[in-house]
Amino acid sequence: MNTRKWKKVLISAVAVLSISLLVVGCGKKNSANKAKKGEAVELTFWNGFTASDGEILKGIVDDFNKTNDKKITIKMDVMSWANFNEKLPTAITSKTAPDFVAMNYGDLANYVANGALQSVDDFWKYDGVDKDNFTKTSISLGAIDGKQWFIPMQVQGMYTFWNKDLFKAAGLDPETPPKTWEELAQIAPKLTNSSKNVSGFVFNKDGSAPLYNWILANGGSLVNADYTKSTFASPQTLEVLKTIQKLIHVEKTGPESIGGAEMDNLMNAGTLAIELNGPWLNNGLKANEINYGVTTLVQGNSGKQTAILDGVGYAIPSSTDKSKKDAIYEFLKYWNSTEIGKKWSTLNGFPAYLNSVNEDADVKANPIVAELSKQMVYAKPFLPGFDKLSTINNDVINPLIEKLTAGENPEKLMNDADKAINDILKG
Repeated sequence: MNTRKWKKVLISAVAVLSISLLVVGCGKKNSANKAKKGEAVELTFWNGFTASDGEILKGIVDDFNKTNDKKITIKMDVMSWANFNEKLPTAITSKTAPDFVAMNYGDLANYVANGALQSVDDFWKYDGVDKDNFTKTSISLGAIDGKQWFIPMQVQGMYTFWNKDLFKAAGLDPETPPKTWEELAQIAPKLTNSSKNVSGFVFNKDGSAPLYNWILANGGSLVNADYTKSTFASPQTLEVLKTIQKLIHVEKTGPESIGGAEMDNLMNAGTLAIELNGPWLNNGLKANEINYGVTTLVQGNSGKQTAILDGVGYAIPSSTDKSKKDAIYEFLKYWNSTEIGKKWSTLNGFPAYLNSVNEDADVKANPIVAELSKQMVYAKPFLPGFDKLSTINNDVINPLIEKLTAGENPEKLMNDADKAINDILKG
């Protein structure tokens, strides 16, 4: 699902404002919608799984509808994540929102800050739910200020994908991808062959996720611990910005301005040697019969392993009648069973977050899932509860990347961004 990138699913300022002004009116739906014990229950469910993973999700939902003994039927509405975040705030305020949604971690803090979601703390007490089967980091993705706001659906991060045939054509070992950012910067020019339209490495113009991973690995940061001051301007950040500019603008390892979908298209066409992306890229590469490898994200030179943990969780809008919670929790329990967790991970190539799935023999034997799961040991959520991140990405970081790869002065860009971030934090 190419559009499911952290930077692609941000709530617009207008939508956030609409929640702030109107969410106080989001009481219970009228009694006609309430579920009574023993009666059939219909649930509405919105999500943005528009690609091959959406077909897998539909199959799982259909199976639940057929097999559950609680007379629960889920009606699913699938749309792009951008459309999802345009429609959901307004739907919540008008009491026409779905009963539950799949929500990206990068959007969660905005909705919570504006009172648009119900706490799901009580899910852990629901009959048959074993909280200890969830990895602690997967739980932490949906937790803000000591409360649980979404229940894990999937976890992910950024990973290193490489085209083995292009490595071999460049005289490099096809079984040895770069392990550090420094190695990536050294070999990307060697993999570039403009006469054959082969790019060694590209940097997504909306690439806040790889940029933050790179800065963290280099010892830098975006804001201080209490989210009150920018720490973006630093020698560590400047070194990263200069390296990116050297690769893209000077050594021309790939197009200067390229979006996520275009980047994926190059990889799926066999004309991009290295891509940093999420596990959703796996199915496209398989479908296009690309001879590729995937491993954990390249690291810094300090020896300390760092990676940002991202994910999607199930959340309940504030407008959903509480009488429907048990039916929603029944599906969430079903989703978080070993059987379904195993199916989702192995069919999609995603790391698992349930201990019982990680311990399954078939999952351990799956080379992609086993490799990507290694990163889950040390990956951590990025700035949990920070509700200004989407604004910073949209207004500051993404424009910086475009200007950086076009050749503008990296130090000036960094300092200007630092000031702009501080202005946002004060606002």
